[in-house]
Amino acid sequence: MLVVAAGLILARVGLTGLPAAAQPAQIAEAIQPAAAELSLPAFEFGPPLGIQRLPELNTLIPTRPRLDVLKYVVQPGDTLFGISDRFGLKPETVLWGNFEALEDNPHSLQSGQELNILPVDGTLYSWTEGDTLVSVAGFFGVTTQDILDWPGNRLAQNVDLLNPDIAAGTVLVIPGGKRETVDWRAPRITRANPASARILGPGYCGSVVDGPVGSGFFIWPAPGRYISGYTYDPVVHPAIDIGGSVGNAIYAADAGVVVYAGWHNGGYGNVVVLDHGNGWQSLYAHLDTVAVGCGDGLFQGNVVGAMGCTGNCTGPHVHFELMSDLYGKVNPLNFLP
Repeated sequence: MLVVAAGLILARVGLTGLPAAAQPAQIAEAIQPAAAELSLPAFEFGPPLGIQRLPELNTLIPTRPRLDVLKYVVQPGDTLFGISDRFGLKPETVLWGNFEALEDNPHSLQSGQELNILPVDGTLYSWTEGDTLVSVAGFFGVTTQDILDWPGNRLAQNVDLLNPDIAAGTVLVIPGGKRETVDWRAPRITRANPASARILGPGYCGSVVDGPVGSGFFIWPAPGRYISGYTYDPVVHPAIDIGGSVGNAIYAADAGVVVYAGWHNGGYGNVVVLDHGNGWQSLYAHLDTVAVGCGDGLFQGNVVGAMGCTGNCTGPHVHFELMSDLYGKVNPLNFLP
């Protein structure tokens, strides 16, 4: 409104008699009396202020993608899931990027270990003499372009895909790469062939006599019903860890026959495996003590041992697996009451 009013006043006064050099001051003199007539506040011209920058309290700092593989030292209390969440990665990315340290077993995580932390989800690959980009990409289920496009790999776009001249031992990030998780810890052990588990450790059974058959309905194998540490993940941890105290009784989830009872070399500590005779198998790991032996026939609710923290373990719990001939390793929470 003030600008409009000043425009009207200037039109009444006229600009013909204003010397060019004195226009600002004379304009002010002309406007002030007229402004008073219109009850407008008088104002003075000052030196030009230019464009003023308003204060910005929230400065946005652009985030740039990380290209390099970080090193992270495992701290007391860390879990694979917690570390992956901290860096915005999937748990399997942390697992696949650290085969030498973890051997695809999340329970191998120990305080003080140094882990590779990838910049994106995928996996790491150490180049071997004779590899081709075509074979490596095919193994991990990606395209050669996916590998070439990752700037951290520093590969030329026109590289020979079959003879890329990459030095043996060069570590490449495979964005989006996937592979089968190596799982030699708990294969299917049947009462017909329990000796197939001899590769797992001294707890394997030579032979067993037939015994009780399960109902296919399971009960919780521990007094507590809360998850401690790891829950079910089909790739990283196909089991649940049920918390409690050292010495808590561990129960047979269903009737069956003991096909493994004792030490397990794969990080599970003391283990009991039951074959339920109906296509199901259950496994109870990290036991403090084992209360049964090979070939024992158990009914649902019988004690198989005591909760502990043997093997690769960060706190007392029972690592509980359910395996089906039809479905493979399932989420036990879907089958417990």
